[in-house]
Amino acid sequence: MKKLYAGIFLLFSLYAILAAAPVRAQSAGEQTASITFSFNVGDKTFPAGRYRVRRVNPASDRVALEIKSEDGRLSRVALTSFVRSGGATERQPRLVFTRYGEQYFLAQVWTHAQDEGLALPTSRSERTLARKAGERAPERTSVALGRRPR
Repeated sequence: MKKLYAGIFLLFSLYAILAAAPVRAQSAGEQTASITFSFNVGDKTFPAGRYRVRRVNPASDRVALEIKSEDGRLSRVALTSFVRSGGATERQPRLVFTRYGEQYFLAQVWTHAQDEGLALPTSRSERTLARKAGERAPERTSVALGRRPR
């Protein structure tokens, strides 16, 4: 019986070690942005400040994106879909916000030079503001993303 428990413990220990390796690899892909205005991710509002952005499951066809304040107190994970750049490769890693009046909504994330970015779904409050705006097109604002210092 002791051998069985020792074997199970060893198996779980090995699993924990192997599972930790991808977490370290993913954190290396974290990028940071200094955002000078409050903004929404879904229906959650974030104040101006420094934020970390990372892909939670990069191998999936529907990437989950985590936005977290630098102090770690505020965070949100959102499922994204891929969006194409419309021809030219996007050169600058950046966050793209849609603006309605004084409200900003995170709309897209471009992490490195590629022709595909990540689009966040439109929230209920953003759809409401879009209806109120009528035919006026919302403004787009970009904020640069930088590599997280090690």
